[in-house]
Amino acid sequence: MFEALIKNPYFKKVVNFLKEKKLCEDAYLVGGSVRDLLLKRDLKDLDFAIKGNSLELAKDFSKKIEGTFVLLDEAFSIGRVVKDNITIDFSQLRGGSIEADLSERDFTINSMALTLSLEKFVDPFEGLKDIKNKVIRMVNEENLKIDPLRILRAYRFQATLTFEIEDNTRDSLKRNAHLIKVTARERIREELWKILSVDNCAKTISMMIEDGIFKALFKTSDLLPLNTNLQALIMIEEILNNPKKVFKYYKTLSSNIICCLKFAGLFGFYAPSLIKQIKPSKKEGRFVEKLIEAGDKIKKIETLLDKIRFLRNYENIIYPTLIYGISTDPFHLSRAWFYRKIEDFHKKVYLKNKKKLPILKGEEVLSLGFEPSPLVGEIIERIESLVLAGKIPNKQQAIEEIKKRYLLKISPP
Repeated sequence: MFEALIKNPYFKKVVNFLKEKKLCEDAYLVGGSVRDLLLKRDLKDLDFAIKGNSLELAKDFSKKIEGTFVLLDEAFSIGRVVKDNITIDFSQLRGGSIEADLSERDFTINSMALTLSLEKFVDPFEGLKDIKNKVIRMVNEENLKIDPLRILRAYRFQATLTFEIEDNTRDSLKRNAHLIKVTARERIREELWKILSVDNCAKTISMMIEDGIFKALFKTSDLLPLNTNLQALIMIEEILNNPKKVFKYYKTLSSNIICCLKFAGLFGFYAPSLIKQIKPSKKEGRFVEKLIEAGDKIKKIETLLDKIRFLRNYENIIYPTLIYGISTDPFHLSRAWFYRKIEDFHKKVYLKNKKKLPILKGEEVLSLGFEPSPLVGEIIERIESLVLAGKIPNKQQAIEEIKKRYLLKISPP
């Protein structure tokens, strides 16, 4: 059962380190590490509960392996060491015993421990049984109240593990959802992104809507009550799970962009203001604002020049916009042809002709007899749009277009 742990180099390093400190007998592998070990998932995180000064130990171990120390939670004395995309958490054993420590944790599947000798498995709340039955069950309701972020963690485990939340636990999540407002906004964003990063999170999001979690998370005006668009999220996931069914030239999106895209699909018009409430990065905030704006503009494209203007403003987020556009279109995939035409035009015409720019500079326009004025900028913009549309192939034809359009009687240069 513990072969993966025995082979894990960082587990061995921690064990040897604690042996040197004579703390190995009072230390345990706990929580998510034990859960993932039993589920045979990759061990990317190692969590240790130690009867000792966990923060000092984390700092010392970080120096020993040349990792990075992070103060994760000063109140609960949790220090983190990061090395090679592996996180190793050291927490102080609570309550004087491993049983007392586990009694303060969130869910039974996270309330198991293993001695570092691998000789004793501690499971006071039958977490192993719940893992086998794929059930998320709280240890007790008071633990959810102490740290309300655990309410969101329940839904995150439901999404990432595809377990079911036990009825009494779910009732408690609903009952205490209002407490989430005291939780640090950054921690809320982190949990939401973990949920949204799952390929098929719509079932979990549907539960969260039904349980009133988003109404507890976000403040909205009484005049504009919070609305969610679950169908848009479902459509986004359908496209992301098989993009080649819709697009010819699709490029894979980053996990962070996907989370923002799903957030925008779920909340639509509200998304830019709601995301600000969970302390996004500047890049995330700007992306969501621009995506909602682009999603509105794309539906108003009628002419060739409309298409050019749209691509000039939003080509750096073209695929998120196309996906968002389809997901919020009343006809959904039955109107995918409209969005495919934009993709096709972007790839075959726009990008090819973009290489020709700039075809005329401002001084070249002025040399045709114009005075410096906003009109010069208007002329250049129009010419560039026609180049991008494939209507003007070279500089000479650009000059001819200026003469024709602006009725200038100028002899050829």
